[in-house]
Amino acid sequence: MGAFAVAAGFALTAGCGESGPKKYDVSGALKYDGREVADGEIVFFPEDKSAGPEAGKITNGKYTLRAREGRNRVEIRAIRKVPGKKGPMGEDWVENFIPAAYNEKTQLTADVGPGKTTYDFDLTK
Repeated sequence: MGAFAVAAGFALTAGCGESGPKKYDVSGALKYDGREVADGEIVFFPEDKSAGPEAGKITNGKYTLRAREGRNRVEIRAIRKVPGKKGPMGEDWVENFIPAAYNEKTQLTADVGPGKTTYDFDLTK
């Protein structure tokens, strides 16, 4: 879960003093094994390493965010409760159930720019 906070922090600070590539509204639908992803995060990492990543929340299989123009590497993470399992303080146990092939080892990309603002992802195991 720490990566979520780091990406969100980059997304918040990257917009200060905007210069460089333009940002565009991007949205889409997200499924894993044919089912909507209920809760998670999607992060767009621009090829231009001088710009930070932009993150968006996934809710009920949908997401929206503002991403930088150009080619972006896309990472997707999602959590779900593990039935019958509790943490040390009695809290619900959650797991990231999206495979590394769609986050740390992702090959997913999106070319962001005028006229292309919707990217749907239908992930499989």
